[in-house]
Formats: sequence, C-alpha cells, structure tokens
Amino acid sequence: MKIYDISAEISPSLPFYSDNDPFNFKKVLRLENGDSCNLSRVTMSTHTGTHADMPLHFIKDGAACHDIPLDYFFGMAKLFRLPFASPRNVTKDDLLHLDIQAGDIILLDVGQSKYMRQSTLKKDYAVLQPEAAEFLAAKKIKTLGLDYISADAYHGDDYPIHKILLGSGVAILEGLVLDGVPQGEYLLSALPLKFKDGEGSPVRAVLVEL
Repeated sequence: MKIYDISAEISPSLPFYSDNDPFNFKKVLRLENGDSCNLSRVTMSTHTGTHADMPLHFIKDGAACHDIPLDYFFGMAKLFRLPFASPRNVTKDDLLHLDIQAGDIILLDVGQSKYMRQSTLKKDYAVLQPEAAEFLAAKKIKTLGLDYISADAYHGDDYPIHKILLGSGVAILEGLVLDGVPQGEYLLSALPLKFKDGEGSPVRAVLVEL
C-alpha cells in the first residue's frame, strides 16, 4: 500500500490569501525550560493551507463542518492531470473527455502545486471558468479538489465558482499538493475538523493507492 501526502506543510512559509489570515505557532510550554510537557498554541484561519470549503462558506444555511456527510472527504477519488503547457483557466472543453460521474470526488492538477511551497502568494493563479464549474455541478459530483489556494480568482468581486459549486452542494478542497502523484483513482482521506457551524477547515489530505 502506498500513501501520498497531498497536504501543504502548515508554517509561516505558506502562501496566505489575505493579511487577515495570519498563522501563529507559539511554544507555550517546553520541557527544555523545565515545564512538565511540550505544549503549543496555534492561531490561524479555517482556510489555511490545504483546506476544505463547506457550502456554508458562501451559502446561507449550507452544510457546515459539523453536519456535512464525511463521505464528501473520504472515499474513492479520481485524479486528473490536465496537460497544459502552463497553468491556465480550466474550460468546460477541458473536462468533456474526462470520466466524470455523479457522486465522484474529482481532483484536478493543472500544475500549480509548487506554488503551495512558496511563501509569496501567486495572484494570477488558474481557476475554473464559470461554464466549467456549471458543468461539474450539473454532473452532480460530490467534491472538487484543486491545486492552489482558492477556487476563484484572487480578490474577485463575486466569487462565482464558489457560489456555483457550493450552491449545488459540491464541497471544495483547496491547496492540494498533487505533483508527484500519478494520475489515477485513489482512496482519499481529507477529513475536516468538526467545528460547530464551521464554514471551512484545514485538512490532512492523503491519497492511498489500493
């Protein structure tokens, strides 16, 4: 059995979408200082690093971390690598030839995983075009995973991709690190923390080759 870790390492070296999302890891107690144990305190956004977006993120009364079915983030997933010469926005035509069925967990690699290892935010990252998001929503997929920090363009006005997908009950995984994983079908585990009324959560995402 082979396990691929497709999570970004959480540290101050992550790219952060906004200055409102600072990450702080404070060492509160340390054995070397004579304390009884090692203990740390973490402050971060619920959308830090590799994370899950719940429908509640943009949809009033949408499913939240504590009540979304866990099979949105645990189950067989299809990883598709789109052979772009360089990352660009994904069109509906890019998806038509892929084996996408109702209930699928779909992971798309468009060559952006390396940016999840760079502390400087790449603001011109690739996203889906609205017609591509509508195509996936019409297919009734369960979850869409993407290889950079947001499903929508940086500081867009209306967040159309989030609203199309989340409004159709499709959960989103963002910030996946997919380079080095062969295209194929895997068991995905990317469970969110059980935040009461949480609209998002960091995840430890892995793919298991069965």
